[in-house]
Amino acid sequence: MIFCYCPNFQIPYVDSLLENKISEQIEIKNQPRRTCAIASYPKGSHEVLGKVAHLAQIEDNKAAKVISWHLGSDMDCVVTLTTAAARRIFDETQGRQQVLPLDSIYKKNLPDWNRPLPHLQNGRNCFDPVGNPVFARDLLTFPEHQESCRTVFGLLLRDTIIVDNLDAANHYRKEIVKIAYCPTLLTREGDRILSNGKFGGFQNKAPAMDQLRGMVFGAPLPQYYYNLSKQIELIQQYRTAVVRLNKANEELEAREQSLNSPKEQKKKKELAEIERNLKSIEKKIGMTPTDRCRKSPLQPEVLDMNDSPIPPKRPRREILKICTAQKNGSHLLSQRDGSKPQLTSEINGSSGKKKT
Repeated sequence: MIFCYCPNFQIPYVDSLLENKISEQIEIKNQPRRTCAIASYPKGSHEVLGKVAHLAQIEDNKAAKVISWHLGSDMDCVVTLTTAAARRIFDETQGRQQVLPLDSIYKKNLPDWNRPLPHLQNGRNCFDPVGNPVFARDLLTFPEHQESCRTVFGLLLRDTIIVDNLDAANHYRKEIVKIAYCPTLLTREGDRILSNGKFGGFQNKAPAMDQLRGMVFGAPLPQYYYNLSKQIELIQQYRTAVVRLNKANEELEAREQSLNSPKEQKKKKELAEIERNLKSIEKKIGMTPTDRCRKSPLQPEVLDMNDSPIPPKRPRREILKICTAQKNGSHLLSQRDGSKPQLTSEINGSSGKKKT
């Protein structure tokens, strides 16, 4: 989306564009799509996540049908975070509602969601698979509670793999068992090969979609819906920025007009007149502008260290040496003449005694 900035006409154009995007998003949301017909369990607490059928969505219709059938009665199970919440639901329904508390799961046995398919060993294919194999869990999307949902479906689906048809599933299993354990295989046509290799029969064939009686995962909204959400958010941010810019321009224009008003012009003339009078007075008294700034109260006075009553260190040491020499000389003279020593200080009236 490219906008040409024109403040006078920008807001109506942005509003029109925003309205069109919101209408398109609502239309996409109201389009018919696959939904789960299982009645939701009233949560009433943050410890209740909901039923398994409501925790995930699958976009592909064929994959949704076979995975929903494969899970069977687990679709109606209520998932809770704690055993206490599960026990409370059990008591409320008199034991008729099956529950699954997540705090009772041994999580070390759960599959690694980043693990590659079994035909990939050390980053390369051990054989060329057919039928587009993929982990069934990778086809799920979780609207919320992502980490808890990974635990739930890691427990229920394990490493179940889905391929296109029964021939592709048999080929895949035949090659996998040569190098590793083969998990349960599902096909988009509705067939199932159990992890022990058994397939065929009524119990290993998914019925038609309408025979599942709504016990099927719902379909997520198309990706275009979420793209529209991002576009709407950006357009709203753009509109807010344009409104602020227009407001700032209006304030700037009003300020400029106030500066050019007759009142402001009169103040400018008065200021210019005062400056002319000041220069005239300075000229009459022989004062220049530099004289006014020569002694500023903001500039600190520089002290003359020569006027200090305390002499620097080196002269004081020399004075002490002279005084000591005079004292020694006087002492010698007193011993010779038998008179008391007298020391006269002639330097700033300082005492002859050495300070410690």
